Amino acid sequence: MKLNNFLLEIDGKTIRDIKFEDNLNIIINDKNLSMSGNSVGKSTLGRVLDYLFNGSIKDIYVDRDNDSTNKEIENLFNKQKVYASLTYSGLDGLPSTIKRQLSIEKNSKNYFINGVPKSSKEYISHIMKTIFNIVSNKPTIRKVAPKFFRTNQYRMLHNTKLLDEYSKSSKSDFSIVMLYLFGFEKTSLLTEKHELNLKIKKYEKQTQVLGSIIKDDKIKGAITEIKRKIAILEKEVLSTDKGVDKLVLVSEINEIDDKENKHIDSLINLDVKIKNVQRTNKILNNDDRTYLVSELQRIYEYASVSIDSVIRDYDDSLEFHKQLIETKKEFLSSGLPALEKIKRETELEVQQLRSNKSSLYSQISSKQNINELSATVKEIGVLTKELINNTAIIDKQEATDLNLGQTTDLLIELLVKLASQLKCVNDFESKFIENFKIYTNEFYGVEYNFSLNLDDEKGECDPSVDETESNNEGGLKRLEIISFDLAYIKTISDMEANRPSFVVHDSIDDIDNELIVKMFEISQSLSGQQIVSVLADKLSAEQYKKYKPFMILELSQSNKFFKI
Repeated sequence: MKLNNFLLEIDGKTIRDIKFEDNLNIIINDKNLSMSGNSVGKSTLGRVLDYLFNGSIKDIYVDRDNDSTNKEIENLFNKQKVYASLTYSGLDGLPSTIKRQLSIEKNSKNYFINGVPKSSKEYISHIMKTIFNIVSNKPTIRKVAPKFFRTNQYRMLHNTKLLDEYSKSSKSDFSIVMLYLFGFEKTSLLTEKHELNLKIKKYEKQTQVLGSIIKDDKIKGAITEIKRKIAILEKEVLSTDKGVDKLVLVSEINEIDDKENKHIDSLINLDVKIKNVQRTNKILNNDDRTYLVSELQRIYEYASVSIDSVIRDYDDSLEFHKQLIETKKEFLSSGLPALEKIKRETELEVQQLRSNKSSLYSQISSKQNINELSATVKEIGVLTKELINNTAIIDKQEATDLNLGQTTDLLIELLVKLASQLKCVNDFESKFIENFKIYTNEFYGVEYNFSLNLDDEKGECDPSVDETESNNEGGLKRLEIISFDLAYIKTISDMEANRPSFVVHDSIDDIDNELIVKMFEISQSLSGQQIVSVLADKLSAEQYKKYKPFMILELSQSNKFFKI
């Protein structure tokens, strides 16, 4: 990939249009002018580029190293519409242009991709995919950007500890970034591993806390004692004066209720039958009507009875009818005494059942009065609640142990998948160490040793550099960081890795002049871009002329970066 062009616009007017060179890109003050080259904005381009990569707007107008604010730039961002855009060729070779408004107001920070307004999420996702080849949640853009934009003193003095000092970063975040930089391709696995590690730490902490509570409060012993007390109280509630289990009595009462219900159903049926007989007899006794012969004929014809040969005259008809009525009354009355007897016997049985049930009820309530029973039940409720709380702690510990085991198993499975990816990391590291030794030997006369200190089992790393010749804050330390970054670009080219091959370096003025020139020579030989700011005083007139073609931006007191 390659950075192609930078554009700065203020209120629609183009202020800066900067074309990037293929390798060395120098930002410098104009040597032909006698004015000071300090405070002209040599660091500003790198900080604006960092802002385009979702950096902080404050880094452009606030000098965190000196804790000072440039009021002119702050007012510019507040009062005018300032836009910065970067055109680049992505890792896929396709051109893209990203653009942001330089505004202190959060609501005014517009995002554009190829001239189209986008949400911040879409904007960042595009950069991560086209420049960093990252499509997973981790590492985030602000975790990887500091390696490529060393635009403040902290970043220029910290080699492997390259995460931004202003952001909250864990050891795991740092490990993920370094693995990504050294060729780990499936960054989604790193995200998954990070999430599993977080879960494991959470479960381990929960297990420790719960185990401590269970041990200190003697939860298991308390559960046993509570269960014993509840059993005693329940036995008291369910026991009669004679030591009979009340549940047995309740069972007997239920059996009596079943028998009583059956007898009541029988009584209802008997009562219906008896009343039907009595009502029919009453109707027959009151039946003193007289019938016409024709009426009687129709009645008996309906009953399929022929009376033509029987009935001779009206009196014979009436006599015959009366005989039939009497016969029916005798038939109905003959069964009535038996029904009434069964009814009386059933009623007696119901009374006996109710008496037995009453006796059983008296046994249940004879030991305690209602208040005593209520107090016992209440005590059982309190103990039951305490039992539930204590049992919940045990259950939670068991569930946490289960989750810890399952998550650990998932992590082990994931580490197997990581193994093949880690081989690529080892190969990249070997080539990087080779290049790093070459460059440190060029600058220091000593081959620096670098190691990722990769833990293959955990899939984590803790890189280190044997900085034998570097001082803590001077030019030699900055040169070590530059050596690291140039070796990284060289390794990207050697391994044909799908990673960004550019870097921005700031504040190299503490480095000796001859070493700066040597750095320029190495940078020109790389298949990658170095953007570096330097004072013109660090170069002789001849050197200034030699590197003039690589100077992408010359500034002065009368021509500062924002031209204000």
